[in-house]
Amino acid sequence: MKKKNRDDSGGLKTVIEPNGKNYQYWKDIWRYRGLALNLAKRDITVRYKQTVIGLGWSIISPVINMLIMTFIFGSVANLQSDGTAPYDVMVYAGIIPWTLFSKNLSLASTTFLSSAALMKKVYFPRIISPAGGSLAALIDSLISFGVLLLIILISHLTEGFTPSWRIVLVPLLFVFPILLGFFIGLFLSPLNIRFRDLNQAIPFFLQIGQYVTPVAYSFAVACAAVPEKFRFIYSLNPVAGAVNVVRWCIIPDNEFHWPSFISMLVFIVAFIPIGIKAFRKGERTFVDLV
Repeated sequence: MKKKNRDDSGGLKTVIEPNGKNYQYWKDIWRYRGLALNLAKRDITVRYKQTVIGLGWSIISPVINMLIMTFIFGSVANLQSDGTAPYDVMVYAGIIPWTLFSKNLSLASTTFLSSAALMKKVYFPRIISPAGGSLAALIDSLISFGVLLLIILISHLTEGFTPSWRIVLVPLLFVFPILLGFFIGLFLSPLNIRFRDLNQAIPFFLQIGQYVTPVAYSFAVACAAVPEKFRFIYSLNPVAGAVNVVRWCIIPDNEFHWPSFISMLVFIVAFIPIGIKAFRKGERTFVDLV
């Protein structure tokens, strides 16, 4: 924690404390808010530097993922879509919030490892580093949302699909997967530097989670396939809540699923203080471990 005191000669001196008071910490976050924007810009620039397509990769990757899932689950497995939505629209509407959640969790959980060089050189509230990565992930998701609008337009012209008016709410709902992934990631970040196996395990579990969560298939179809006594437990998947609410905003005849939505809110509210407390505790000792 950085603060300014007066020295014996009456001048100002800067004092950096390992753990300052909370109110000063949040004041510093506001003072260094521009750094988060610069880190987001750096992440985007470095990611697409010396690439021919550039930002186009943020479009190609989810589109290819959508085409593969649509072929396997929609064409080969012949699963039903949600309501009147074409299968590709339903899948792409699930990929966006899932990707936003997984990117935030990955970036926040590895921040002490990926940003160690910068954190050791200069003072700034360390939470600024994953916040910058979160902003970069949001930009990718907004681009993906633009692609979704194009897919919906094509579906409207070819299949007559008309989305719900609620689609205008989708960018606002990105806050849910962001908060969910970000604060779970903050909770995992100090564990990640103590137990390096987590650095390998997190991507593995996220890959599995993509198929456990109803991204590639309808939530209604998944619930129907789960034994009745386990359906309520399955519906408590918090990431499913983020996926379901986005699809509800796009598909006009989708019903709002309250259990998964409430579960998502409970997880977010619980992990905000837990994640911040764990992250701030990790700030004090990460230099000795990285």
